[in-house]
Parts: sequence; structure tokens; C-alpha cells
Amino acid sequence: MWPTNHDVWLQKVYKLALAYKDLEALQKSPDTRWKPAGTPNLYAVARGNGSVTWIARVAIDGKRQNITIGKWPNVTANEARDITPAIKSMLKGGYNSEAVKNALSLTLDPIQFSSLVRAEKVSASGQTPTFEEVATHWYETHLRDGLSDGPYKKQVIQQLRDHVFPKLGRRQINEIKQKEIREALSDIWVNHEPSGKKIRSNIERIFELAVADELVEYNPTPSPRLMPKSRHFVQHMAHLPHERAPEFWQWLMSRPRMSLQTRTGIAMALLLAKRSQEIRFIEWSHIDFDNAVWTTPASRMKMRKEHRQPLTEPILSMLHDLKRLTSNQKFALGVADKPISENAMLVAVKRFDEITIHGFRATCGTWCEENGIDQQVSKIIKAHQPKYLDAAYQRSDLLEQRLEALQRWADYVTG
Repeated sequence: MWPTNHDVWLQKVYKLALAYKDLEALQKSPDTRWKPAGTPNLYAVARGNGSVTWIARVAIDGKRQNITIGKWPNVTANEARDITPAIKSMLKGGYNSEAVKNALSLTLDPIQFSSLVRAEKVSASGQTPTFEEVATHWYETHLRDGLSDGPYKKQVIQQLRDHVFPKLGRRQINEIKQKEIREALSDIWVNHEPSGKKIRSNIERIFELAVADELVEYNPTPSPRLMPKSRHFVQHMAHLPHERAPEFWQWLMSRPRMSLQTRTGIAMALLLAKRSQEIRFIEWSHIDFDNAVWTTPASRMKMRKEHRQPLTEPILSMLHDLKRLTSNQKFALGVADKPISENAMLVAVKRFDEITIHGFRATCGTWCEENGIDQQVSKIIKAHQPKYLDAAYQRSDLLEQRLEALQRWADYVTG
């Protein structure tokens, strides 16, 4: 059989293919040299410094582009020859050269490479961002405005800076593997699992954003069951047993030197199960005395959702007394138009026992559980967000039911 034109062309091409000894000789070249490397558009380039680089040279609309594939011998001649037609196809198809270069940093398999570029799973404008860049973008645009000001808001980014950025921050996000994340979190997970869980969850959300922005193909965050066994023993915030709540109330009401603002704030924490941050920043404009309702705006809530809380006796009486003294200022518990200090209430309750203001939420919640209060009512008292399906069917905030439950709790505490 006589050879076809295609066969003759192939014979000419393979005559140009560089053998190992040719590449070794090229490596020793004292000058820059370009040598055709056995497939159209592929060149082996000596730099005159002892290195040989594979470069695909492709002309697009009369303008030549040089795409670096990698250095020999790290990239073999066969790998360079196989990937070059795919590079040419992507560039001819109009795909961005930066996307092509970034895809090459991930794989030299022609099929996977083409899939990455076609699906635009790599950045088409500049270098693919680092993990720290994506994490900071996630915090600034997707998380920060969704959380109220407070320790947790600062803690999210600080934990990433302390435990993740030093190990993964400078890595391009599409290069990070699951094993690396496990190793980065291993120490904090073993010695302080609650913090480790929060950080792992936030890493998962960062990669969810990266997948959505088509910077990575999949989320590599390991599931909790793949993490090492923890040595941490969970210690919840010290709370007041509900059986001692009446005793604490009598103590609170008998403190002669405690300011009315501090006493009222502690009473609100105990009887209304509100977070200290929400109590400290309560404004007179938030209180509807006629209907006995305190509305905390979304901007002051942890989950950025407005929360109404019924006001029971004796909280109403205490607020009426306070209003006579401070009605001309913005904050109900403030002094000179400034909110009550963060530690004022905490330092005060520590004189009674090793308890915390936040722990009063558990005190009230436990009493609700043991006294037949509906679980959904108890959750809304503490402003816990319902699960997705519950939220779909539970549109009411059960204000009347909460008023009844909180008044029963107040009657029990105050005697």
C-alpha cells in the first residue's frame, strides 16, 4: 500500500521529534535556542542556563502567543506533545490564555485540561486567587454584614488568620487538597474541638463560594468523621441552675450599691433569656410600653433577623423606673448616651457565683423543658433560628404563647 499524504506528513513530523540525547545536548547550549519538538506548535527552548522548557507557540488572528507547558525532564516529551494540540484547540476556540495557563498548572491530561478550560473552572483573568484572598472576599461580602457586631464576628476571621492562613493562605485555592486541610486543622481539632468545628465549617463555606465562582471543581473540605479523635472535653458556659434562680433574684434585688442600669440588665438577661449584646444596646425607641413588647432590630441580632420579645413583670416596672431617670438619652441602660459596658453585668454576677450572663439563656431553657413549655416556643424565646423546613411552615413568632411562658418563668423566679 502506497503511503497517503497524511502518512508522509507524520513521517516528517516524527523526524523532528527530539530524542533524550537531543534534549541533553540542548540543555548544554550556552545560548537561547528554539527547536521544533515533534508536533506542530511545540518547541523545546534552551535558555542558556542549563534548562529546557516546553513552549506551545500558537498564532491567533495573526498574533503569536507563547504558552509555557513546563520544564524538561519534569514534563516529558510525550506529555508535551500530547497536550499541545489541546492548547491550540482552546486558544483557537477563543478561550482566555490565562485560563489555559492556569489549567496547565493543574493537569497535563488533554481531556481533563480541555474540560477545565471549557467549564471555566479556572480563573480567566489573571492568576487563580489564593485561599486567603477567597476567604477574605467571603468574609467581607458574604458573612460580615450578615452578623451583628460582637466577639463572634471578629472571631471568624481571627481564627482563620491564626490557624489556617499560615499553612494554606498563600496557596492557590484550586491546588489545595483534602489532606492539607485535615493537617492544617489537626492540632486545633484535637486540643479544642469546638473551635476546630467552627473553623472547618467556615472553610467548607469558603470552598462553597469558590465552587460557585468556578475557581474549583469540587469542595475538598473533609467531613467531621474524617478528622482525628479529639482530646477536648466540652465545657459549656457556666450557668445558674434554675432551682437557684429565686435565690439569685433575692440576692440581685438586695444589692445596695448596684446601679439601676446594671440591675435591670441582669434581670432582663435572666427573665427574658436575651443575649447580653442585645441588652446592652437596647434603645428607648425599641420598647413599645403600650403593648409590652421589646423589638430588637435585625442589625443588633446575631443572625440579622428582627426579634420581638414580650416584656413581663417585673421587667416592665424596672424599665418604667429607669425611663424616669434616662428618658433623654438614646440607650435605655446607658450612661451619657453610651451603652452599658461589656463587663458591668458579668462582674456583678460573679460576686454571686461562677456564672455568666450568657448562661442565663440555658437557665431559662432548662426550666422551659422541665415545665412543659412547647419546644418551638422555647426556641423563639432564645431567638434560635428554625430549621429550613420548620421555617417554611412556622411563620408566626408565637408572641402570645411566649408571653404566657415568660410570665410563668418570671413568677417562679420572683416568687
